[in-house]
Amino acid sequence: MKRARRSERGRKDYRDRLSDLPDCVLLHIMKFLNTKQAVQTCVLSRRWKDLSKHLTVLTLHSSDFSSIGIFRKFVSWVRSRRDPTISLHNLDLRCEGCVEPKLLDSVMRYAVSHNVQQLIIEVELHYKVGFMLNPCIFSCPSLTFLKLSMWAIPYMTKVPQSLVLPSLKSLHLEHVTFSTSDNGCAEPFSTCSKLNSLVIGRCYLQCDAKVLRITNSNLSNLTIDSTITEKAYKIVLSTPNLSALTVLGDPIHELSSTFNLSLLEEVNIDIDTIYHRSSWKTVMALVNWLHVLAKYVKIMTLSSSTLEILKVVSTPGLVITQPPCFARLKLMKMKRFTDISDEEVRRIVEYLLQSSIRARFVIIPATKSDMHT
Repeated sequence: MKRARRSERGRKDYRDRLSDLPDCVLLHIMKFLNTKQAVQTCVLSRRWKDLSKHLTVLTLHSSDFSSIGIFRKFVSWVRSRRDPTISLHNLDLRCEGCVEPKLLDSVMRYAVSHNVQQLIIEVELHYKVGFMLNPCIFSCPSLTFLKLSMWAIPYMTKVPQSLVLPSLKSLHLEHVTFSTSDNGCAEPFSTCSKLNSLVIGRCYLQCDAKVLRITNSNLSNLTIDSTITEKAYKIVLSTPNLSALTVLGDPIHELSSTFNLSLLEEVNIDIDTIYHRSSWKTVMALVNWLHVLAKYVKIMTLSSSTLEILKVVSTPGLVITQPPCFARLKLMKMKRFTDISDEEVRRIVEYLLQSSIRARFVIIPATKSDMHT
C-alpha cells in the first residue's frame, strides 16, 4: 500500500513543465529549430499540435530532406498551413538542387506579403524561357536584411535600376545582373538610405555596360568578390562614410572614387590565385586598387595569396609602375605562408612602404584556411 501511494504521489508530482509554458515562450524556443523539426513537435501532445502554424521564423533547407521533391512539397505545405494573419520575421530558404522558378516566385511573394524582415535565398534555378526574378523583393518596405545567391543564367536574376528598400541595413547579392540606365551606368543602391553593409559577388552588368556606381551616403562596410568569369567593368565608389573594405577573388574591375574616403580605416585584400599564380592582368588590376586605396586606408591586411601576386611587382629590376603612396597608413598586416621566403617578404615590404615612412608592418602566420588551393 505504501509503495502504491508513493507511485500515485509521484504521478501527481510529475508535470510536463515545458508544455505548461505560454505560447510566446514555446514559439521563441522553436525559433532555434529548423522548420521541419518545429513541425515535428506536433506529435509531443495536443498542446503542441497547432503551434507551428504561428511560427515567425521559417528555416527551410533541402539538406534536411531525403530528396528535392520532398523538400519542394514541404515548402508548399508550410506556406499553405501557416496562419496568414501573422507577420513573417525571418525566412531562410536554401536548396542544393535545382529549384523551379515557380516555387521561388511563390516563396518571394509570400515573404513580401507577410512583411518579412530578414530574407535569405540561396538556390540553383532551373532555366525557363521568359522567367525573370520577381521584382517585388526589391521594393519590400519591411526588409532589413537581404541575401540573394542564385546560380542561374545571369539575366534571369536581374536587379532593378533602383532598389526601393527604405528599411534595408544589410544586403548580400551573388550571381545577379544589375540593370543599367540609358547612359550605360548601373547605380542600384543610392535610394537605400539605411544601408550599412553591402556584399556583391560575381555580379554582371546588363548589356555588358561599363560602369557600376556604388552610391550611398550611409554605407560603412563593403565587400567586393570577383572572378575571372565576369566581364570587367569600372567600379566607382561614391561612399563618403565607408570605413571598411574587403576585396576577394580576382580584382578584374577597375576601381575609382568620386569622394574623399576620409573615414576608411581598414582594407582587407585576399586575391584568389587558384586560376593563375601571376597573371599580368591580375597584377595590374591589384596595383590599380592599391593606388586608389593608398590615399585613405589606415590599416591594410594582405593575404598570403595576395603576397604571391605582389612577388611579381617587387622583383628586382622589374619596372612596372610607381608604387602606391600610403598617405595615412599606420599598419600593414601580412599573412605569410611557409613558401614565401624572408627575402621575398622584405622586397614586398620595401616596394609597398618605400614612400610610407610612418607605417609599420607585422607578419601574421597564415593558416591553411587562408590559402586558396
